Order: sequence, then structure tokens, then C-alpha cells
Amino acid sequence: MVDALGLPRYWATIWADVLKAGIEDGTRSVYLAAVERLYQSVINQSGEDCLDCMLARQDFRGVEAALSGFLTSLRNSSAVDGADRAATWKYALMFVQDVMTHMGPVADQRMGAIDANLVRLDRLYSQIAPTHPKPAAPIRALPAVVIEDLHRLFAPASPDNPFRSEDLRWRNFLIFLVFLHLGLRRGEVLILPVNAVKEDYDPTSGLTHYWMNVDETLDEDSRFDAPSLKTKHSRRQLPVSKVIVALADRVAVNHRFKALHPFLFSSQQGKPLAIRSATSIFEQVSSALSDRSRKALANRGKTSVTAHDLRHTCAVYRLARYRGQGDDMDTAIEKLRVFFGWSPTSEMPRHYARSYFETSLQEVWEDSYDTFVETIRTIDGVPP
Repeated sequence: MVDALGLPRYWATIWADVLKAGIEDGTRSVYLAAVERLYQSVINQSGEDCLDCMLARQDFRGVEAALSGFLTSLRNSSAVDGADRAATWKYALMFVQDVMTHMGPVADQRMGAIDANLVRLDRLYSQIAPTHPKPAAPIRALPAVVIEDLHRLFAPASPDNPFRSEDLRWRNFLIFLVFLHLGLRRGEVLILPVNAVKEDYDPTSGLTHYWMNVDETLDEDSRFDAPSLKTKHSRRQLPVSKVIVALADRVAVNHRFKALHPFLFSSQQGKPLAIRSATSIFEQVSSALSDRSRKALANRGKTSVTAHDLRHTCAVYRLARYRGQGDDMDTAIEKLRVFFGWSPTSEMPRHYARSYFETSLQEVWEDSYDTFVETIRTIDGVPP
């Protein structure tokens, strides 16, 4: 976010470091990439790097012309390559509106005009997108036959396990269960520390409770594309089963490839596991799926399994569990929101609610393989 002289762009800096100071680094980078495209569009339209000046002068006519030209360029680009640039437009428009709103109080005598122009900007552009939105793909749990197959392939002692070393087998089995039973995002899994699992003894019940902290790490991360939490709402505590507790302990003690870093999951070279490496785990397993699983996936328009498919599966399963326990849909959705780290305004829980069709479930959440598969079968409409 610098100009041709290498100087920081004024309003982009104010917006990112003051007006949007609370957002995560990854989100800020996405926002600023869109804003930089707006700056470059203004340069291409006018031959000058003048967006900061237009904003400072509160030149609404100039800003409107710049936004119109920017929207046209995005539409032309999308027509050529088919890419959806709605998010780029959304963040660039958000930048202009935020800056204009921020500057309003500095000129009280012009507040009426500023408010009127902001309303005009909102009416002109808030409902416009550079491409027609595509309908959201239905969110579905993986079929039960695929879950069974994945358990068979990931089981460390299985003769069908595609991973060659004992360390890889135990590490990948834990990764699979964390994705499936906790529904974590890929970046959240990769920043889990060695001591991610916590415990506390309850003297009243006489039980030991276990949970996993999902939080940003304060340690230095050497990975080129370092994973991170998606939003501040991603920070949460999740209850974990004794199976995952035991597996996490085993991996931490015996299967980290003599790693010196603080993260739970390591590469064979003892370095923090990379995003690409985590993706390749599921690519390898997908290539070993049975014909039945391939057919079941093909019926849903898929050819392989990804880590995010397991997050979908976990979410639909948990929604079924909450409904089966008697929660109404609104209560179940709010529980999903907390468990999966979605913001209060996120529409993701509603997507799952729309994709979910009610069934009569008797199972309760025990993080057990048999219960999980039985519930998914019931959701699929197949008797367990």
C-alpha cells in the first residue's frame, strides 16, 4: 500500500490501522488487496494517483466516477476469466464509505451534504456486484459409507493405510479425527500447540474434563504461508473426547519427528506442517477410496474428500445432535455459531440449517465412531 515513490497511501493506512484495527492480519491483507486495485484503477482512469486527494477534498463526484470506472473494469475482467470479483468490489466500496464517514465530523457545516452524498453512494452501489451471484452450493455431510472408508484408511494398523511410516500414520489419524469430530478449519489445526489439550478435575462430579484451546499462537512461525485464525470469533474452547486426548498425547510424545517447534503437527523434516502438506494428506487418502465411496461422492458431484468436507460433516452432525436433544432450530444454530467460531453476523449457520432436513435421532454425542456413522446414515435417510 505505497505509491510510486514508496510512500504509504494515506487513507488506506488510516483505514487499515485505525478504522479496521481490530481485524486479523489475514483479513486485513484481503481488504487491502481490494483497496489497492481501486487505487490502481483510479490511476488508469485519470493518469494520476489522486484517490487520496479526492477523498480528502470530499469530492463525491470524482469518487463516484472512480467507483463507476472500477466497477466496469471488474466486470470486464470477470467476463474474460469468469472469476467472481464481488468481494473485491465489496471491500473497495466499504473502504470509500468508511473513510467518508470518518471524515464527516471534521466539517460540521457540511454534515448535511456529506450525509446526503453517503446515502447516495449507498443507494447507487450497495446492491451492485461485478458479476451475478452464483447460487450457493448445497452443504452436505459426507455419506456414511465414505466416513467408514476414511476410518479404514486412516486407522494406523490398517493394511490399507496409504502412509508408509508409523509416525505419519499416527499423526494423520489424529489430524483426521480433529477435523471430523471438532470441525476445525485447516489453519486452526495447523497452529495447535503441543499442549493444546487441557484438563481440569471437578471435585463435585468426580470427573476430569478435557478441552482444546483454539487460539492464535504467540510463537514465531517459520512457514512461508503461515496459517492463522480466520477471525477473532475463531478463538474458542472445545470439549474433546478421551480418544482424542490419548491420541494427542501419543503424537506429542512419540510422533513429532524430533521437532523443536511448539506446534503439535510436524513434517517429516521436523518443521511445522505446511498448509499444502495437510491438503496432500486427503489427496492421498482420496486416491485410495473404495469404488462404493467414489460412487457415493460422485452422486454429490464430488471426486475426492477435503479437510473442509469434514468440517461440513461435523457441522451437520452437530446440528442433528442438537435437534435430537430437543433444541429448536434457532437455539441449535446459535450453538453451532459458538462451536465453529462464526461471527454473530455470519450466514454460515443458516446455510447448514437450510441444508438440513429433520430426522428422528436417538443418538447422543459421544465422539465415538459407531455413533457418528449411525447419525450420518440417519441424516442420509439410510437405516443404520
